[in-house]
Amino acid sequence: MLPSMPPRPRVHQLSVPNLSEIDFGKLRADRLARLQTMLKRHDFPVALLYNTANIRYATGVDVMAVWTAGTFARYCLVPAEGAPILFEYKGSIHVSQKVVRDVRPAYTWQYGGSAARDKAREWARSIRSTLRELGLERERLAVDKVDAAGFLALQDEGIAITDVGAATVDAREVKTPEEVALFAINGGIGDAMLAEFEAAIRPGIREYELWAVLSDALLRRHGEGLFTRLVASGTNTNPWLTEAHDKAVMPGDLVGVDTDANGYEGYVIDVSRTFLCGDTPSPEQKEAYRVAYDCVMGMFDLVRPGMTFQEFADKAPRLPAAYAAQRYPTMVHQAGLEDEGPGIPYPDDDRGPRRIMPERELRENMVLCLECYAGKPGAPFGVKLEDQVLVTASGARLICTYPFDAKLLD
Repeated sequence: MLPSMPPRPRVHQLSVPNLSEIDFGKLRADRLARLQTMLKRHDFPVALLYNTANIRYATGVDVMAVWTAGTFARYCLVPAEGAPILFEYKGSIHVSQKVVRDVRPAYTWQYGGSAARDKAREWARSIRSTLRELGLERERLAVDKVDAAGFLALQDEGIAITDVGAATVDAREVKTPEEVALFAINGGIGDAMLAEFEAAIRPGIREYELWAVLSDALLRRHGEGLFTRLVASGTNTNPWLTEAHDKAVMPGDLVGVDTDANGYEGYVIDVSRTFLCGDTPSPEQKEAYRVAYDCVMGMFDLVRPGMTFQEFADKAPRLPAAYAAQRYPTMVHQAGLEDEGPGIPYPDDDRGPRRIMPERELRENMVLCLECYAGKPGAPFGVKLEDQVLVTASGARLICTYPFDAKLLD
């Protein structure tokens, strides 16, 4: 077993501003400046962005993110120099014009059937026309994503494309001062979500009802929505990643939750806790909880700017052999306007295709999610724990401070 770590106080160490102190103009300007700096660094004169978080990062505007994420209904062109041009879903142009100076109607072909190819070609011609307007017609177009019809249309139009991912990842992984302030605000929202969730646990309540409590706590505090339904109880906690359904919580069940939320202004709240329904855990439940807790705390203690991802992976706590087969796919991922990468995988994980170990290092003002799942194969329960932290010059600082279940740690 890992050496046990004593329970620690969960105290706020980040200054939480009033909403009136957030300078949204500076937030938008600083994010765009970071993105354009990275476009230049990677020799991308212009980017075409469809990813909803990338659009929001570049322009400050989000419109119906869940729907538009799958419909290719809005996009933007971001030159490495100058103002972005937002192509908005035509019914929502008035929304974006409150923030963005140059807003134009978007071309769409998602539901065009056999006519979609022609509409996509029309779109590609409009992209070429706009590039010409920007003086960038002969330059490579760096793209985050596009569907098959759009890809073929760009090829037909002779527009050379490349992947913009290197620039968007480099831009978004280090948070600006206004982003850090928004994470501090959202940390308080996350604490409130978990408090209401834990208070609602009782025999007979169903998993989807607990998920509704979590969502209600988020939305009443100006959060935007949950992007998974990761609430599980009893046998549904092993293996992890079974989403909420109509199972009733029983006395003695472990109840796991991953907040997986877009909070205020879209920033991710990603914290996991496992609670006991009742007062007396079994020795086996306490053992699994201790394994997950010590793993998360051990990773917390490692966080320092300048440490490479490989070094972190090599030094991070290893789960006992009995728990290794069902460990979580990654130890660490990043968070911003969505769950972000690159993350840090287990270096010895041979379950399926081996994950990339990025040649990167921890940097100040990154936001990391440190997570661990401890569940033995075939056991009737498992434990999922996760902390979200800001990387500072002196180490990790908690974003959410909600305590772990003391009954399972004593």
